[in-house]
Amino acid sequence: MSNSTLPLLAHPDDTHVVRFYEDDALLIGDVRDFADEALRRGGSAILIATEEHLARLVPMLHGLGPGRGNQPWFSGKLIALPAQAALDRFMVDGWPDERRFMETVGELVAKQARQSTPVHAFGEMVALLCEQGLHEAALRLEAMWNGLLRDHAFKLLCAYPQRVFGSPEHARHFRCVCDVHTDYYATAAGYTTQIDDVDLQAAVWQQKALALENEVGRLRQAEATLRRREKELGDFLDNAAEGLHRVAGDGTILWANAAELKMLGYTYDEYVGRPISDFHVDRAVITHILDSLKAGKTLYDQPARLRCKDGSIKHVLIHSNGCFENGELRYTRCFTRDATDRVARELAEQQRERLLRELEHANRAKDEFLAMLGHELRNPLSPIVTALHLMRMRGNAGTEREQAIIERQVDHLVRLIDDLLDVSRITRGNIVLKIDTVRLADVLSKAVEMASHLLEQRSHRLTVAVDQELVCQGDPVRLAQAVANLLINAARYTDAGGDIRLSAWIDEGRGADGGKDSRPYTGPGNERGGTIVIEVRDNGVGITADMLPRLFDLFYQGPRKIDRQEGGLGIGLALVKNLVELHGGSVTAASDGPDRGSVFTIRLPAGAGAEQASASGKAHPTVVPDEVRRVLLVDDNVDAAQALAELLKAYGHSVEVAHDPVSALELVQQFAPDVAVLDIGLPVMDGYELVRRLRQTLGEHSCRFVALTGYGQQADRERSKAAGFAEHLVKPINPDALLRLVQQSGR
Repeated sequence: MSNSTLPLLAHPDDTHVVRFYEDDALLIGDVRDFADEALRRGGSAILIATEEHLARLVPMLHGLGPGRGNQPWFSGKLIALPAQAALDRFMVDGWPDERRFMETVGELVAKQARQSTPVHAFGEMVALLCEQGLHEAALRLEAMWNGLLRDHAFKLLCAYPQRVFGSPEHARHFRCVCDVHTDYYATAAGYTTQIDDVDLQAAVWQQKALALENEVGRLRQAEATLRRREKELGDFLDNAAEGLHRVAGDGTILWANAAELKMLGYTYDEYVGRPISDFHVDRAVITHILDSLKAGKTLYDQPARLRCKDGSIKHVLIHSNGCFENGELRYTRCFTRDATDRVARELAEQQRERLLRELEHANRAKDEFLAMLGHELRNPLSPIVTALHLMRMRGNAGTEREQAIIERQVDHLVRLIDDLLDVSRITRGNIVLKIDTVRLADVLSKAVEMASHLLEQRSHRLTVAVDQELVCQGDPVRLAQAVANLLINAARYTDAGGDIRLSAWIDEGRGADGGKDSRPYTGPGNERGGTIVIEVRDNGVGITADMLPRLFDLFYQGPRKIDRQEGGLGIGLALVKNLVELHGGSVTAASDGPDRGSVFTIRLPAGAGAEQASASGKAHPTVVPDEVRRVLLVDDNVDAAQALAELLKAYGHSVEVAHDPVSALELVQQFAPDVAVLDIGLPVMDGYELVRRLRQTLGEHSCRFVALTGYGQQADRERSKAAGFAEHLVKPINPDALLRLVQQSGR
């Protein structure tokens, strides 16, 4: 049989090649190159192979070039189909159905031939049929492939394992297979089965000769391909965007790409051939790198510092592993990534965290300072308040005016201290509202009372217009505090004899944030939907447009006259904003400009129902003692202790005073008190320890312990309660409150 006896095809450039093989590895290499040739040229590769072969071929083809992410490197289209599944689609009773073959495999080949060229198809379906003993069906399938070759331009490679022709009975089938193909791969020469048929022997030897010729040509092509790929790889590595270098086992740099040289600023000759350690700033780091690589380890993102040609230091991350021969490190492959920006970001983040820690520390220090300031300011105020109470009791004639002055100034100082501490608590989120259903008129009445001293001092005319039926959900003390701050602000910035108006009403058309509210009008009084509006209007100095956006900022103060008659610390309005927002409301300011007055508006969510309002604004009745109590006072502030003792004695109570804990412990052994009022900040032993010692000393004797301190935050109250105090009073003490506590305590 000669090659010229094979049937001519419609497309002379297209071939139907057969591959006889014994070794799967040789077949895989041939099919890989066969498919790779089409894919590199932007064509299509159709692989209809066993699942075992596909599992090896597809990853190989994807790995032949530098793909991006999960995308393959090639521009062509790779189609992989399991051979048995393809057979099942057109085999009918052990015979290939031509119509089904054309609708499945034929349509696939035709579609790819129309879309892109070249098209290379590899098939193992014929081999599977031979494995199953269906040799005639395999020849019929080969004929159908040849029919496709006449109609479409593509190359076809079929593969048969030599074992399917392992006996003389298969000699005819072997000859027929040779007849339907145009070319052979070289390993067909490995066919060694003893064949008696002379014609078949001639065909085999002719096939061997043709296969050897093809093998020589293929090897030459493979060498050319290898050289081309080596050049492509070299170009790729040299022009890669990331720094690459190779280092010998002794630490000498063997090669570096352009990116590495550019990053460090050296020429090729200045870098390559020198020890890598010459360029590392930290000797311990390069020693660790080389020792790790010699031990067979792989380094990932190893931080290092490299010395540049200009003397600067470059922060880098190194990824490296070694190549070994006979257990000896021959060279290492290293990737060098510039980490200067990353290190700068990390340093910036560290600096940011350090600044945050410093700010947190400063904030804590500020809070501690404010708490200490409140304590230190309240201590001297306490005896002043008590002394005033005694003066009023004794009816000191001719000093009424002086008493009123002292009382106003003390109240002013107490308010400043309270505002400072309230702002500190709010900014830390430590304010807890005591929500209740309250009459708004009572809240506003309390606010007017709190601001009355300043209003009277400056002779302002105050007009109050409040719906007496309005009730709201809120903390009556905090709401009164917020409105009082607005009244005080209006009084300060309105010339003497000015007009101030306080009004409140229900607005059914807007939300608490000032926007439109969709809730309908539902009836009079508290059952009405919408928003409660509280407005403080004055005809004072007004507010400039540039001040309005910052008016509620903490510590912000507008321009002041040199006499600072307006006073204040710039915290009142910030406190109003925080307290109102804690209630779910909002506060705004408006003014038509200088000397045109101003309007401050609070909006709060309306109450849900007409529950009974608490009488928060009612004053407590004057205390009238009905029984003498034994009272122990312990305070290192002599003036405060003596003034308080005189007050209690004036009401008929029996009082003993101690100015230090040791004296108090000695006193209590002879004087069994009904009430013990203890300062917390005592020398040698604080009030928390003293109350514990007094409890032990008194044993079963009933005594009510009252903490007296300048610290009034929630944490301070909780600590005093845990220590055993029944009450916690904050300086300056309210004399009536103390007298009630004493009166309510008994043996």
